[in-house]
This record gives sequence, C-alpha cells and structure tokens, in this order.
Amino acid sequence: MATTLTAEAADEIQRGLDAVRQQAGLASGEAYLMRYTINAVYRIGDRVLRLSHGKVAQERAQRVVRAMGLLTEHEVPVVDLDTSLAQPVVVDEWVATIWHYLPHPAGRPDPVELAEPLARLHAIAEVPSFLPRWSPVAMARRRLTGLASLPADDLLFTQQWALREVGLTLDDLVARLHERCKDLEHQVAAATWELPTGVVHGDAHVGNVLSGRLCDFDSLSIGPREWDLVPLVHSVTRFGDPKEPYERFAEVYGFDLATSPSWPLLREVRELQLVTSVMDKLPGRPEVAQTLGHRLRTYLTGDDSAVWQRYR
Repeated sequence: MATTLTAEAADEIQRGLDAVRQQAGLASGEAYLMRYTINAVYRIGDRVLRLSHGKVAQERAQRVVRAMGLLTEHEVPVVDLDTSLAQPVVVDEWVATIWHYLPHPAGRPDPVELAEPLARLHAIAEVPSFLPRWSPVAMARRRLTGLASLPADDLLFTQQWALREVGLTLDDLVARLHERCKDLEHQVAAATWELPTGVVHGDAHVGNVLSGRLCDFDSLSIGPREWDLVPLVHSVTRFGDPKEPYERFAEVYGFDLATSPSWPLLREVRELQLVTSVMDKLPGRPEVAQTLGHRLRTYLTGDDSAVWQRYR
C-alpha cells in the first residue's frame, strides 16, 4: 500500500520529483510512490528513485554513491546504482539517487536472507576515511535540534501534534528526548563490544534486503557490527515478529545478539532513533504522525511490551 500524503505534501514532493527527473533525463513514465519515511522512494519503470531534501541529504547521497564502489569491490551483494547517470542528481535543495529496480517479494523477506550479505559487508577489513563514525545518538540530537528551524506552519503543526498525540508541549517533549540522548551518549561511550568494529550498514532490517541484495545505504558508517543485528531482534521484541526466523538468522550468521550483554543498550539506542527519525517530517503525513505518537507515548512511559506498527 502506498504512503498517504495530504494534497499540500504531495504537491511539494511532486515539485522536487519533477525537478530531479528533468535533470536526470527521466521525465517520461509514471512515478509510483512506494514509501516515504525519511526519503521518498519512487518506482519509474525499471528504475527506483530515492528523493530527499536539504544539505545533509545531499552530503549523504554523495557518500552513498562513493560507497557503491567499495561494496562492489568487496563483492557485497547490493542493488545496482544506475551508473549510466551522473549521480547523485541535485537540483536546488533536492537530491536523488537512482537505482535499477528489483522486484519486491509479496511478503516480508525472511531474516536469514540478511545473513550472507551482512557477513560479506562485515568482512571488509579496511576502514574507509569517507565513511563517518557511528554516532546514532548524535543523529537523534540533530533531528531534535532541527525542529526549531521548521517553517512556521510546519512548526505549528508539530506543536499541535505533540499536545494531541503525546500529551506534552513540543518543548517539553524535545527536552525529555534530549535527556535520553545525554544519558545514552554516556552509556555508548563507555560500552564494550564483542564483535570487531568496522563497516556497518546501519539500518539492516528485512525491508532493506531484496532478492538477497542489500539496499538503502544512507546509514553506512564505521561502528560496532552488533548494530547491524539490532533491527532483527528489535522486530521480535517491539514489532511482534515471530522469534524463530531470527533464531535461524543468528545460527547462520554465527552470533546471537539477543543473548549479548550489549542488547539492552542497543535496543534503547534503536528506539531513540525510531522515535526521532521523522519528527521533523510530520506535516502532510497523517498516518505517520499517528503512528509516531503511539511510539512516543509508550517509549516515554517505559512500556516495553507495547507493539509498534511500521510506517507505510
């Protein structure tokens, strides 16, 4: 099911889409919005266009394009960037990367499909200087700080949403989340890891594997390899996925994060990311706003048993 947008939000993202399509020479053919969380992801015939906005997004896209050479060199199974185009495609504040389309399975992929691609990725011994150091709490803090610079109408919407969905003023909500950031930063800085540090995908959930190939490389960094196992365990504990498929993954990969002393801390960091990742992108996205409200209410009250829903 496609992402639901208000007419105003759809018009804005359409302007960005039209601009980058014109720049890339992809003006013909229907664009189907597959999903929209941090990036708007469109299918246009046999290509997939990932669209985002802003300076940080442009820097991230440039890094992703550069990283494709590294991953290909090390034979990591990845979706194919369209190398016939100059990438990334940048028009004003808009930025896009364009990929060859791979068919999506009817259901969610089995977690075991991630085992080999992640093992290949984690086998990269070099530490590329162009990849950032893993800093998941800093990322959450930047998103919270960025709320203050939202356009006036978007800020008003977000303030009203916080009162309605979370029961807090936006200022109080942001202050509480900043406190979580501070606490987790200290814990992460003091943590030790069982697996070696190296290249990590950064968001290795089953939605980011297609036909045995990794996709969505926005969070590539240098960090603890345990981090790439977090989404699979978290899907069981927070999203209600069955446990047995994860256990098969852990057996094939050779490490069970669920039994590791680092799991409770990494779960906290993951949840902080998930409750801050779209707070600055709520206007015009009613389903996302409602879903995030539920996540925040249960997160702030420490309700670890509440089941979360995925964004569409």
